[in-house]
Amino acid sequence: MNKLEPPSLQNLAIESLVRNKELAIDALKALPAAFFPPLFLEAYRHECLEILKAMVPAWPFPYLPLGGLEPNMVPWNPSVSAVLDGIDVLLAQSVGPRRCKLQVLDLRNTGQEFWTGRTGIKLSGHSPRVEPQTSQCSRMKKQSPLLEIFTRLHVHDWCPDSFSSYLLEWVKKRKAVHVCFVKVTIVSVLSSSCRFQYAELLCIKELEVYNTWTLPTLKMFAHLMGKMKNLKKLTLRIHTPAATTHEELELGRRCVSQFTSQFLHLRHLTELYLQSPSFLQGHLEQLLRRLVTPLEILSLTNCTLTEGDLVHLFQSPHISHLKELCLRGVPLTSVSNPLRALLEVNAATLQHLDLGLCGLQDPQLEALLPALSSCSQLNSLSLHGNRLSMATLEKLLRCTSGLRRLRKEIYPAPLESFSSQGTLLPEIFYVLCSQFLRVLRDIGCPRTILVSPKPCLSGMLMLGNWVVTVSCSNCLHHSKKLSFGLSEN
Repeated sequence: MNKLEPPSLQNLAIESLVRNKELAIDALKALPAAFFPPLFLEAYRHECLEILKAMVPAWPFPYLPLGGLEPNMVPWNPSVSAVLDGIDVLLAQSVGPRRCKLQVLDLRNTGQEFWTGRTGIKLSGHSPRVEPQTSQCSRMKKQSPLLEIFTRLHVHDWCPDSFSSYLLEWVKKRKAVHVCFVKVTIVSVLSSSCRFQYAELLCIKELEVYNTWTLPTLKMFAHLMGKMKNLKKLTLRIHTPAATTHEELELGRRCVSQFTSQFLHLRHLTELYLQSPSFLQGHLEQLLRRLVTPLEILSLTNCTLTEGDLVHLFQSPHISHLKELCLRGVPLTSVSNPLRALLEVNAATLQHLDLGLCGLQDPQLEALLPALSSCSQLNSLSLHGNRLSMATLEKLLRCTSGLRRLRKEIYPAPLESFSSQGTLLPEIFYVLCSQFLRVLRDIGCPRTILVSPKPCLSGMLMLGNWVVTVSCSNCLHHSKKLSFGLSEN
């Protein structure tokens, strides 16, 4: 039986301090900086509120990532309240404590790196989705505040963000503190978003919008978006009612023009996610022409675009250094040549490619094979939901065998797996999966492939930054995960 390692002297000292709050508070004046993170972590775990309150004015680092300990912030959390009380103590002092270096309190879920790196303790029960750390606010002000608080704002008509409301009221009473809503999510009618007026638009680096808006609302939103000059990541899933009259069509053209013109102001935008952007059909060229910075990530999903839209998309100079490209659910049956050119242009940088549910058939995919084989950085590839034969899929496997970084692949079941009525023939499907494995062994490089007979994949498997799930149990039942490693015989 393995014996537990005895606690270190540092751990014993911290346990002693947590048990004696008077001793702990008095020791903060001379406590080595390395002791602060593990002591703070233990005090937070055991809700030693007075110790937490005293540690904030003495914090020896410029950055305190509280969100890494408490991903789901609520105003009634006593430990969070103790930290805010500690900020009040710091603000009340005419001259800050000599050792206090605190400049940023980060309430976002930025992960465990800070705490694990300084304590050696891996935290559990935290969301795997973390937000990037931010060293300072991007807004321009003549006088910097004593402290900045980084957090996110969720604007929802039916599910109010109680913590953001509480924090805004708290900050309004403290002029030396500035709150930066680095990420904003809007799931509401924009005119009802009264809290949004308190967010400094220059602070926002990530914006998500999910709603059905009228075109005038889209135009009003565009005016606000254009002021978010430090925006790096933009996710839009905005549905607009279809125009039925000439006047509505003319209004739509004006509103879309106003919307796309605001991209001229987004000089830091590198990630663009457009989900079902029906209002951009026939107008995508306007948006692409007004991009200022080359994109690193482009996701354009579940929409039907004109052939002109697609040609402009594939020829845009601002998508020539992509790391990720997702065109899931966009019909691409008539534009294989421009798409091949786009892959060739991005061959040196492209890491994740999703062409699922794009209506690709054998001729279109075979035309893309030379370009795919040149994508040397490709790590993941999805072609699920397309109608491809076993012969073409085998050509794909062999053509991409030189891509040593390719580790995650999602492919449709071969056409031969289905009857003339489109019904899956399980026996034939399993035989073809065995043929997949034989090809992988013949190629001789490690790969993991999911072969799915159903086109309804939409999230559960990670493919790059895209999450793919199976929406029905039948898909899970028949999908086959095929792996081959060099150690296999």
